[in-house]
Amino acid sequence: MFPNLEGSFKGNNVCIITHRLADVDALCSSVVIGNFFKKNNVSKIFFLFPEGLDSIAEQLRKFLCIEFSEPNDFGSFDLIIVVDTGSPKLLGDYYYPVKVSSSKKILIDHHPLTEESIQFYTHYYVDTECSSTCEIVLSLLLNLGFTFDPITSNLLLLGILFDTKHLMLANERTIKNVCFLIDNGARLNWGQDFLLQKRDKSEIIARLKSLSRLNIYEFDSYIVGVVKIGSFQASVAKFLVDAGCDLVLAYSFNDTIKGSLRCSDILCKNNAISLNILAESLAKKFNGVGGGHKCASSFNINCNEEQLFLSTFLSLLENMFSTKARKLSLK
Repeated sequence: MFPNLEGSFKGNNVCIITHRLADVDALCSSVVIGNFFKKNNVSKIFFLFPEGLDSIAEQLRKFLCIEFSEPNDFGSFDLIIVVDTGSPKLLGDYYYPVKVSSSKKILIDHHPLTEESIQFYTHYYVDTECSSTCEIVLSLLLNLGFTFDPITSNLLLLGILFDTKHLMLANERTIKNVCFLIDNGARLNWGQDFLLQKRDKSEIIARLKSLSRLNIYEFDSYIVGVVKIGSFQASVAKFLVDAGCDLVLAYSFNDTIKGSLRCSDILCKNNAISLNILAESLAKKFNGVGGGHKCASSFNINCNEEQLFLSTFLSLLENMFSTKARKLSLK
């Protein structure tokens, strides 16, 4: 499963980088990989988080006292490890410096492998059957003979809990991995308690604002919500799915459009719908970047015509659902 593994993970100057606005799974995977190199006496380890972290991951970063800094030269690294990043373009401003770097580049991910990624990286460890990148990191460390401690086990468990919605999306292999981590010092309550922390006031306000700005469309029996919101798009999209929408687009508009897509667990099982493909399609039509999971994705596109963007989005959904959209009144 992991060819040339030991030779791949060697270097004295290591950079670990995630997708933009990284989530808990990406952060936990990065920190655990960093701990592996620390235990192997690697002193120069850089953590990079393009455009920062989402709100929960940022709280965790501060709790763990993880620092990040801007490297002067990407060519100086022996090894660049990219974590939980479906498309290289999700590296944001770091895309080009990483691309032209002569360093060995490794991808660790559970998103579908793209043709660009195959050309972009020296090695890649991708398993789309894993519920989270933390599960892949767990398998990698086991193959590398890593000795698990409670801190490592708790971090990997936290990443798994986050990406499986507290194990709601877990499969049999995930449960076996959770049992292994608990046997090696992880505590289920530690991860659950952290994920249930009170959100920042500004994020709560953004969620509540979305209720008054929501437009809803019907595609047969499915309800799709569309909302323009200036910040916390991913959080707002999740909030509205939890409120009852089958699929939500939350986006900001300011010359460029940043958006997040989320769907319900029921819709996620519909083989006709893949939000990563939807985000990629929007990115292609508007010369941007998009990708993610089947049930959660994001995009950043170049478009200064909001109505054109919205009509394109609805048209793509009509093709996916094989039915026309019908706008519903909230009055």
